[in-house]
Amino acid sequence: MTMIDISTTNEHINIVEQHASLISMPYKKTKPTAFQTTIRLSTCSQLRSDILISLKSGRKELRNFRTDLGVSSTTAIHALRELEKDNLIFQDEDRNYVLTKIGEVVALKLADFIDAIEVMKTHEDFWLTHDLSGIPEHLIEKIGALRGSTLFEDTATEIFKVHTNFINLLMNAKKIRGVSSIFVPEYPALFEKLILKKEADVELVITKEVLKTIDDEILKKIFADKSSKLKLYVTEKDAKAAFVITECSLSFGLFHVDGTYDYNRDFVSSDKKAIEWGEELFECYRKQAERVLSL
Repeated sequence: MTMIDISTTNEHINIVEQHASLISMPYKKTKPTAFQTTIRLSTCSQLRSDILISLKSGRKELRNFRTDLGVSSTTAIHALRELEKDNLIFQDEDRNYVLTKIGEVVALKLADFIDAIEVMKTHEDFWLTHDLSGIPEHLIEKIGALRGSTLFEDTATEIFKVHTNFINLLMNAKKIRGVSSIFVPEYPALFEKLILKKEADVELVITKEVLKTIDDEILKKIFADKSSKLKLYVTEKDAKAAFVITECSLSFGLFHVDGTYDYNRDFVSSDKKAIEWGEELFECYRKQAERVLSL
């Protein structure tokens, strides 16, 4: 007959009972912290988000929310009271609704977040299949500036759509800032024309590999011309982007995740925010590059 160790058996029973008591215990809901409450209020309701963003442009009366957001007074008041309770908005002496200092920051970041999501989701396939390492982190944070950009794509019937649009953009420009680690044979002659005949103000950042590929005679001719407004820079950095900013537009392209450049798609925008974003990106590359004064 097998002997049973009663002490061991009792120990096992105790463990099982403890587990059973834990399972039967009611779930204790943790009280949200102050910042969690603010996150919920500002992001988990379309109406509250819309109210905060609409107040970025200035104080508003209740009727403004009814007309601008298409909601009833009762619905608007309920959302406004919640935001007021969390110190995101307040009413001034004229009963207008105004963002608090905290509300101003929350509304700004909320608008940035929504813009970024719109940029990413509108052209989801592009962002999923392209290398973003050519964009510094602080400009990834500002990617919402590209909201409203048009994605130009070559098609079966328009195989040079992207290229043609890019050439037209350059030919009408008086100021050009660009970065490139790719070489297109016709571009050196094009820039020679832009710099020497159209007297465009041009600053370019290129890689050493691109510089070696450009015809020396073209560059010597440009450098020798006293009226030339070219500033040429060479970077050691492996630029994983190719883009041009003019006084009125941005044209921006990226590499595929497999390392090949996507000649068939370009983001184009004439929006002021997008142009400023492009100029800031250009400055990041220019500061890391060395100027070429002669050959």
